[in-house]
Amino acid sequence: MIQSLRLYSGLTLFAYVLIHLLNHSAGIVSPELMSDFSEFTTEIWQFPPLEILLLVSLIVHFLLATARLTSRRTLRLRTSEWAQMILGLCIPFLLFRHIIATRVIELGFDVSSEYERVLLDLAVFIPFQGFLQAVSVIVVWAHGCIGIHFWLRVKPFYPKWRNALGTFAILIPTLALAGYAAAAAEIIRRTEEGGRKYVFGVLEAADVNQAAISFYENALTPLTIMTIALALAPFGVRQIRQTIDRVKRGPMLSLPNGRSVRVPPGATALEALRDAGIPMASVCGGHGRCTTCRMHCGSGLDQLAPPGQIEAAALKSIQAPRGMRLACQIRPQNDLAVAPLMPPNATARDGRRPGGLSGSERQVVCVFIDLRDSTKLGERKMPYDVLFILNQFFAEMTEALRSTGGYYAQFTGDGLMALYGHETEDTDRTILEAFEGAAEMLRRIEGLNEHLKSELPHQLRIGIGMHMGKAIVGEMGPPGRENISAIGDTINTTARLEAQTKGHGVPLVISKGLFDLGPIPLPENAVLHEVALRGKDQTVAYYALDKMPDLTQRKR
Repeated sequence: MIQSLRLYSGLTLFAYVLIHLLNHSAGIVSPELMSDFSEFTTEIWQFPPLEILLLVSLIVHFLLATARLTSRRTLRLRTSEWAQMILGLCIPFLLFRHIIATRVIELGFDVSSEYERVLLDLAVFIPFQGFLQAVSVIVVWAHGCIGIHFWLRVKPFYPKWRNALGTFAILIPTLALAGYAAAAAEIIRRTEEGGRKYVFGVLEAADVNQAAISFYENALTPLTIMTIALALAPFGVRQIRQTIDRVKRGPMLSLPNGRSVRVPPGATALEALRDAGIPMASVCGGHGRCTTCRMHCGSGLDQLAPPGQIEAAALKSIQAPRGMRLACQIRPQNDLAVAPLMPPNATARDGRRPGGLSGSERQVVCVFIDLRDSTKLGERKMPYDVLFILNQFFAEMTEALRSTGGYYAQFTGDGLMALYGHETEDTDRTILEAFEGAAEMLRRIEGLNEHLKSELPHQLRIGIGMHMGKAIVGEMGPPGRENISAIGDTINTTARLEAQTKGHGVPLVISKGLFDLGPIPLPENAVLHEVALRGKDQTVAYYALDKMPDLTQRKR
């Protein structure tokens, strides 16, 4: 509702500005043509219902815009967002003199606001105000165009019409300023030729009186102070709110890479992440329209407030599965695990794509397998020979997974990622199958070395990392090419555990948690290692093994 009010009030004001600038362009011909055109353009807005609508739109739009600025928990904004905000805050300061000198004294003192009288003020009596008026044309128009751009850029038709609308956005103020300059030059010429007689003739025809002049002069100082205060007030209120928020302890957002971000009380997840310096896509500027800030919510999802009308409509439009929410709309009150689902440079077109993820949080065993010395293999063999060897390797690894209940989830160049347990709740069985799968891979590598002995410049070796934990498992990937895979901290940790096999010179690195949870006993003389893996703040405990544990034994 609030966003709609801000949008429609802005569109009302933009319509008035557009008509006003079109009227200015008539000044290219003469000031009289400007006055003649005004009967069909600007004077229409003096019809009481339209004038009330315009005034209400002005007040509502300014209040909602400043309220949004005040409520922001972070000012990490795009350049275009900063430009729109600064330009908007400058508008009251730039326009209040013009409003007083035209409509206010016209209503209060019966002074006519014909273009000739107004141009005489701006071009002859107060040229500084004439300069400010030209600047205000650019500021007001640019502010409105940026707002229109933010509104339309999530629309499917916008890319096709963007260039045409951009041309229109440049042409209108150019013609308006040209008409304003030409009409002002004509008034200056008439003043020089007609002298005092011309000037007093224009003033008398407009019924300019001393009371109106005194009112204008007396209003300048207090209104200047007030407009500057209005521009600075949102920043002051925001600073006070931030000071209060620092005293409170907000909830934490947990990211897949192990990083945690504190959410200021009342802030959206998008604001908290941006304030922490984490890039997040948000094409629509946080209005819940583009869905590019979509994220999957894990633990803590049940404590989130249900989607509001705007978020619900946006999620429905992309057929979002359970657990997907928009970072710009959720305001966590409790700790929440999140995983952004789009890159920071996602476009509006990306946001219109379906969710791309239909899954759930599950307890899985993740296995990363990497072929050692594949670079040396490429140096000593022809490309087609390397391709043949790699195809044989992947065929053997895939068969090892198939025979032990594993799932080939991801191809990683010279390795792969496998999942166990994504279709079962039996933890013991899942862990046992994962160990059997790793053992089968090692056996098949030995068999492949024997089979390809004449083709290989060196023995094939693999490194296997194994870990168990919760991950988001489901269909993900480009539209039409989705496959079952997984994301989350468990996956990242497993990949880093596999990398430890190189440093230890062993084929297996298995997390301590996998032995703690499963039925396979720890081998004798196994040494526990605990390190902070790359990209993680917390340490991870694991065992580096040079051979498989005895799978025939079971914990008692």
